Amino acid sequence: MTQLTPKKSNTFAHLQSRAWLPPALLLLALASVFIFGGDRGYFYRDIHHGRVSAVNLAVAENLSIEHRFLMFIAQTIDADGKPAYEPYNHFPIGSYALINLAILPFGDGLSPKIYAARMLMLLFFAAAAVMAYLSLCRLASNRWIALTAALLAFSSAYCLYYGDLISSEAVVDLFATLLVFHGMVIFEQEGRLRQLLSKTCVALLLGWHVYALLLPFIVFGLERELFKALTPSSPNPIRVLGSLIRSRYLTLGIVALLFGISALTFNLTNEYIALNREIPLTELPSIQSLTSRTPDADTHSAEEIADYMGLSALLERQFYRIGAMALPYAFSPSFIERRETLPQLFVILGIAASGASLIGLLFIRHHKILLASLALSGFCWALIMRHNTALPWHSYEAIFYIGVTLTLFLLVLLCLRRLAGDRLIIALSVVALVVFVVSGLRMAQLINTSQTSVSRESTIADFEAIRDVTSKGNVIWAKTIPSQAVSHAFYYLAGRTVISGDFASFARPSDFIVTSEYLEGTASLTPRNRMIFLYTWDDQQRHINGIIRQAGEPIIRSDFDVYLNDNRLMYVKEACRMSDITAAFFLALYPVDENDFPAERRQYGFDNLDFGFYENSIWLSSKRCVAVVQIPDYDIARIYTGQYIQRADGSFEHPWEGEAHLTEAAP
Repeated sequence: MTQLTPKKSNTFAHLQSRAWLPPALLLLALASVFIFGGDRGYFYRDIHHGRVSAVNLAVAENLSIEHRFLMFIAQTIDADGKPAYEPYNHFPIGSYALINLAILPFGDGLSPKIYAARMLMLLFFAAAAVMAYLSLCRLASNRWIALTAALLAFSSAYCLYYGDLISSEAVVDLFATLLVFHGMVIFEQEGRLRQLLSKTCVALLLGWHVYALLLPFIVFGLERELFKALTPSSPNPIRVLGSLIRSRYLTLGIVALLFGISALTFNLTNEYIALNREIPLTELPSIQSLTSRTPDADTHSAEEIADYMGLSALLERQFYRIGAMALPYAFSPSFIERRETLPQLFVILGIAASGASLIGLLFIRHHKILLASLALSGFCWALIMRHNTALPWHSYEAIFYIGVTLTLFLLVLLCLRRLAGDRLIIALSVVALVVFVVSGLRMAQLINTSQTSVSRESTIADFEAIRDVTSKGNVIWAKTIPSQAVSHAFYYLAGRTVISGDFASFARPSDFIVTSEYLEGTASLTPRNRMIFLYTWDDQQRHINGIIRQAGEPIIRSDFDVYLNDNRLMYVKEACRMSDITAAFFLALYPVDENDFPAERRQYGFDNLDFGFYENSIWLSSKRCVAVVQIPDYDIARIYTGQYIQRADGSFEHPWEGEAHLTEAAP
């Protein structure tokens, strides 16, 4: 009797035959980004991320037929009652139009609008990952390699952190770039120029980074056609010239350039009309903003150029970003840049990743132009837009180095497949899926712990109450907003069509004051608010005048009169000018008992509370500028304060300084 042996199933062959499985796993992984997002109806981490989101959401909300689709942050009122705009009009209109449509159904709801805009950004993030996957599928002819490379590249801290940044410069532009790259892949493989031109035009309605990808692609393509035309048998210059003129790469470049110029012309025409044709075209704010981002711009100090713009500093920061992009956040110790101490580990990793991806292209037979263009696009952008990419707080620019990481992971996986076969690649796909999910979960924990739920809910509720009270007011102006609410204040004020008149010089008072300082003895217009309060301008003026009178004679009389009252120092100057507040203030408090103030500053013998004018509860009326500083409640022996200006050589100039010996302890 013959014994039958059961046939063993080949699990890997079974998985490999399921063509739908890799894209399904990709979508499953991307869904985790939406699930782990937490409370996205809030401008969390009130630094660059929150404030950029606030600016762009305000621009999107202001976009309307009424203003001829002008993109602007705020509409102010001049002394004659005429509206004036603060344009933010140098980016394509497409992304802002989409954000406007996303928030339109939510009316006056502040939190739902923020949430809807963030969800739209995450959709662009997911779409960018899908476009990368589809492109790599064509290049590698293997869905599992494409899945693994895409998941690893999008697992970086920068991608996950800026995935919901409300901005046309981040994931929207990233999606546009990868959309064009997909068109380039199809063009190279199938010769379909029209679909590439269509994708390019759509992408240029969303962002300008597309040009950084098209530039090397067009140059490499023209170079290849030039070598083809220069055959040894007939090096005819006319034939060469005709070949270049007929080149589809040249057609692509011309169409992209003309379409981009048309989109920008639309913006600038709206801006010129909105500004009542009162300034030359070259002095339009958007033109000035664009030129300030070019390498020839003279908009930074000598210190900034040395610290940020120099070639060595620029390359170090870019390699740092590449290194952070190449390491999934699940394994990354940190990614937030500090100018003083860039982690050398990331710099070395960035150099290695860049070198490996570019050198690896020498050893592949096909798709060199495509992958070289993708890998070099980030560098092209960094060099052309040096005054933008060099700045450490513009760290979102790192996501455009995803071309380096996609190329690197693709080449490594192709090599591993040749050495170990498909089983290893499928196993690595599972690992990449886990890494992506863990990285997203870790980023969600960072975001969700940045603010307490109480402060989030209170901030939203307070601003919605302020909106209801000021719905009929013509001007509103914020002061003394706590750090966790600055972005909300900015969006709320900029989202309104009118804010404080002549905002640059504060030449006229506002109808309303928004502040976190509770004014005792004055009725708040929002009595139920918990963090942010609303007062009239007259109430605020009476309150401050009362404090000054109560404080009596100033304890220091210099350029600014300095008063001490109720644990607050008040810096007051009559007939104040803008030049009076450009210098920073220094403030040293010498306690009666040195054990009363923080241990880390006891070695100096004083408590350092230096500040800038606009950071510290300050406003400037037509005749008086005032700064209010809350000081600690320990007993103070003396106060030493003044202003300083740092010279180019690092030394300091003191316009004024003074010292007060207190006969009585501060109350």
